[in-house]
Amino acid sequence: MARRSNRELTKAGFSLQIEQLPILFIIYFSSDSLLSQQDIANMAQKDKSGIQRSIRTLERDGYLKIVSDDVDRRRNLIQLTPAGKLVVEKAIETAETIDKQVTDQLTASELDSFLITLRKISGLLDK
Repeated sequence: MARRSNRELTKAGFSLQIEQLPILFIIYFSSDSLLSQQDIANMAQKDKSGIQRSIRTLERDGYLKIVSDDVDRRRNLIQLTPAGKLVVEKAIETAETIDKQVTDQLTASELDSFLITLRKISGLLDK
């Protein structure tokens, strides 16, 4: 799924990998409030230095903008650029297309079995 998504993003002209998308998604779905790098690291459950490197790359590529916090100048806030918003929307569209292509090849019974198994695995991992 990840390899296919990376190919689709590249074909669409986006210079990023699916592994960078969680950062963009977190910001996209955070409503209108700006998040700090630490907020994003906490939500992604990743270390701040790794998130910081990804944010710099995404900023360099034009998907994010880093702005100083007016209240605390030591803190950076992250916002999506129009290109960042576009890539998230394209990623959602691509995921929906791939999901439909896969599930259309399964019978209703196969899909039910798959979802039951997936929920069971998810439940086991949550313990």
